[in-house]
Amino acid sequence: MNKKNIENVDKYISLYEKYGSLLTQNQSQVFQLYFYQDLSYAEVAEIMATTRAAAYDAVNKACSNLEKYEAKLKI
Repeated sequence: MNKKNIENVDKYISLYEKYGSLLTQNQSQVFQLYFYQDLSYAEVAEIMATTRAAAYDAVNKACSNLEKYEAKLKI
């Protein structure tokens, strides 16, 4: 799933502003690099000293967690 279309970017940034403090430090960092700094998975991986696949998984895990927090907390 392409998380970076315009509607999803707005959605995830809004969720991050509400629940970002609940993410792990790693998830928060990859989220910021990918969504706020508009870096590719490869660029995120290079900064985080990991693989592209691991960066992709971390971004998706962060987004998934934000959706779970929204479903449970609905702030």
